[in-house]
Amino acid sequence: MISIQRLLGRPREFFGLLEQSAALGKQAVTEIKAILAQPSGPPDLSGLRSARRKGKEVMGQLENLLTRVFVTPIEREDLEALGQELYRLPKTAEKFAERYEIVHAQMRGTDFSILTGMLERAAGIVQEMISIVSSGNSAALSSIKALDARLSQIELEASHLVLNATRQLYTAPAPPLQAIISKELHDILGECIDTCRAIGRTAALVILKNS
Repeated sequence: MISIQRLLGRPREFFGLLEQSAALGKQAVTEIKAILAQPSGPPDLSGLRSARRKGKEVMGQLENLLTRVFVTPIEREDLEALGQELYRLPKTAEKFAERYEIVHAQMRGTDFSILTGMLERAAGIVQEMISIVSSGNSAALSSIKALDARLSQIELEASHLVLNATRQLYTAPAPPLQAIISKELHDILGECIDTCRAIGRTAALVILKNS
């Protein structure tokens, strides 16, 4: 799958950073579920902020490595694209948590569990896909396609869920401010799932190009 010349580009170092980033994205999603499960009081964002901060550090290490290493295990542009998209997940998760921190008192009765469950599954699939990219396995194309299809299905289901939540807000007699807040939070969770889908699409293209 990958030539000897490219193997000279220290693949483990590059792929290790991508795997770290994927794990931090999954951690950020887990932190969102923990924040929403807190029964009372202001939510604790320290774990999520730590994941986002570490994700930024990993992205910086990847960019620095790309400037120092002449030969890379896959196309330089693909490594950079994967790194940027992986970092978007904890960054967008933090965006959700920061909004929720401001309005948590008004949102205590809102159920985000189905959508966050979808997001958790999507982040787990992203980890699997990055692990496959890192393995350099020439027989990985069928596995990547199957995982990509699962991500596509999750994205479709999440889109319908967000749309239904919006429809209910527009038709139910909810207080206007609460409706606006709820819609924004649902949209950001949907954005997190869209990010997972974008990562999966890029990972699938990388495998396809190198198979």
